[in-house]
Amino acid sequence: MAQRGTHPLDEPEATSPGVAVSRLRRPSDIEAVGIELISGLFILLGLAAFSLLFVSINSDPAIQAATRGEGSLILAFLDSFGIITPILVIVIGWLLIRLGGNLRQRTITSARWGQVALIWISVAVAFLGINAFISGGESEALLSEEPFNFGEAIVAALPFVFALILLGVALFWLSRVMYFIFEGQETLSTRDTRMAWNLLIPTLAVLILVAARPLEETFITSLTDKRFAGTQEVNFVGLDNYARLLGFRIDMVECRQDEDTNQCQTDDEGNIRWQLIDRELLREGYRPVTTVNLGGGRGLTVSGTDADFLQSILNTLYFTIVSVALELVLGLFIAMVVNSKFPGRGLMRMAMLAPWAIPTVVSARLWEIMLRDNQSGIINKILLDLGLIRESQAWLSNANLQLNALIMVDVWKTAPFMALLLLAGLQLIPKDLYEAASVDGASKIRQFFSITLPLLRPTIAVALVFRTLDALRVFDVFQVLLGRRKLSMATYNYETLVQNQDGGYASAIGVFIFLLIFIFAVIYVRTLGVETE
Repeated sequence: MAQRGTHPLDEPEATSPGVAVSRLRRPSDIEAVGIELISGLFILLGLAAFSLLFVSINSDPAIQAATRGEGSLILAFLDSFGIITPILVIVIGWLLIRLGGNLRQRTITSARWGQVALIWISVAVAFLGINAFISGGESEALLSEEPFNFGEAIVAALPFVFALILLGVALFWLSRVMYFIFEGQETLSTRDTRMAWNLLIPTLAVLILVAARPLEETFITSLTDKRFAGTQEVNFVGLDNYARLLGFRIDMVECRQDEDTNQCQTDDEGNIRWQLIDRELLREGYRPVTTVNLGGGRGLTVSGTDADFLQSILNTLYFTIVSVALELVLGLFIAMVVNSKFPGRGLMRMAMLAPWAIPTVVSARLWEIMLRDNQSGIINKILLDLGLIRESQAWLSNANLQLNALIMVDVWKTAPFMALLLLAGLQLIPKDLYEAASVDGASKIRQFFSITLPLLRPTIAVALVFRTLDALRVFDVFQVLLGRRKLSMATYNYETLVQNQDGGYASAIGVFIFLLIFIFAVIYVRTLGVETE
């Protein structure tokens, strides 16, 4: 039987690597009471979390007014407590109650987790105590216009000081008796898991404050009819904004035929003119977005309740897919060129980053001058001299050329960034692999597809994620070069929020953009298998 005060590693018995073993003995009456007290403390904290949430909800003035029929109860709850805070309180309360029950079973793993919980609860109480000390002294000073009141501040912080002392005593006692009255063994993987959570908790706290909370506020606003910078009463509309935003239908339509030739009519840009959808649908708010030509004078028309937004989705997706694909191909080519050995390689690496270093607004204005629809535009001049076009093109006025012009501008600017990321991945590939492949008679093309691409796949995935995130939320190049002539999702969001002052509807657009970006990121990770690398 082990004696008190010795360490478990002093045991003569051999244990497997990475396993901590407790030396169990029957606890004394005082130790048994201590176990029950600490277990009860965790259960009490968990129940207190539930009770505090319940009492806060019942005593909230906005919720009380909503229960009397003065406004929406759901909106009052979301405005006062949000979504994340109640979920966190419920999860933390449940974990504390579960931990308290596990401590009564006297397992070494539960004791270790009890230590972690006591430490982080102490940190939270310390922060609350500091806040109470500052606010307690300042509130009295502000009311009486006097200097900081240390007496009131100390009184406000005293409950938190007592709580810290209680938590410190519990932590000290638990550390002293852990290896003598708690049974079981703790593996290395369990300790690593606990260490990982210790490191993740501060990160998660920061993410909740700087990312999750703003996103939550945006989502809550999207469920209302709130006006941007307005004083009107806010009403809860549920998912109406999303229904109007994403409502669409597909209909079969016929082309408009010329009475003389019985052929489909076309506009000045050569596009087929189609019949309108049913008048009843037009009265319901549906407007045509685009029509897919099926041949034979028939087509499929996609129409929506917000045709401008659906068109902005198509514009953004086309811009994203084409620009990112071109940037990947050009960036890989540039990266492989500058990764090879040749005189002036260092100068080339610096020069290739020049387009990326120029601010987007500045480069867009430069390209606006170069894309003028006469021979004063250098792009038309070069293409005419090379014989690639017969006449000057209105790159920024012709609806069929606008997106392609923007893609050209974006590829010129961001292909060097893609090349920089891919160059970093290329330099991590061991040269011995290429030497061995050359000895085996593999050609350069075979080496590229058998060595370079497979080993570069994680880097390609990271580069694609970065560029796709930027492309899906593109704003500046659309706004500078096209304005309202052709919208991206971000520019449409700007128009809705600032020009139309529809805060609730603009928030729904923001949430949709976030979900679309999230879906693309998951697709990249799953498709390229980054998480298995």
